[in-house]
Amino acid sequence: MGQGFSGPSAFKWLGFTDKATAVLQANPLYLVILLIVLVSMGGIIGLAYYIHFKTNKPYRKPKEVKGAKGGKK
Repeated sequence: MGQGFSGPSAFKWLGFTDKATAVLQANPLYLVILLIVLVSMGGIIGLAYYIHFKTNKPYRKPKEVKGAKGGKK
């Protein structure tokens, strides 16, 4: 029959070492946890960049009014 996602070569496409592949075959929850952590870290980094982008605008100088420079002498 067709080759499914099972057996000794199930996680070979990830390119991990043989020992890491054996650990994933014993407990695939580690891969799920790794992916969740990486995605959430990417989201946090994206949020931090968004906050930085929105708040890092230079403060605008007030417009000078013509004729208001002269003071009383």
